[in-house]
Amino acid sequence: MTASNRSNWNVYRGDGQPASNIALPPAPSWRQFSDDPAGAAAQQRQKGAAFQPPDVAIEMVNAALALRRPLLITGNPGTGKSSLAHAVARELGLGPVLKWAITTRTTLKDGLYSYDAIARLQDAQASGQDNRSETGN
Repeated sequence: MTASNRSNWNVYRGDGQPASNIALPPAPSWRQFSDDPAGAAAQQRQKGAAFQPPDVAIEMVNAALALRRPLLITGNPGTGKSSLAHAVARELGLGPVLKWAITTRTTLKDGLYSYDAIARLQDAQASGQDNRSETGN
């Protein structure tokens, strides 16, 4: 599919230019980078600036965005997996790219948030304090 006949539902264009009129919901409150060292965020924004993704990658990114589903990108080293992530984040103004090192032992459950109520209760009892306000931590 060429760039001229892409559907109008596409948010990500793949041209490297930051978009000005995208309508994505705000990032979740837990995905804030307030402790980012000076210059690191700007350096990450520049990583995807020169990357030119293939048309098929642009379509996959747009499908994942439209379906609100994650996109698992696999491939050999040096094929542009990280560059694509940085290019999408830069163009859509999403902020720094989150990294998760995947190994052969990684499971889907490793990427999900888990809450251990028993451990929270034991922490509260050990400290002797009411730690309900710390639940988000």
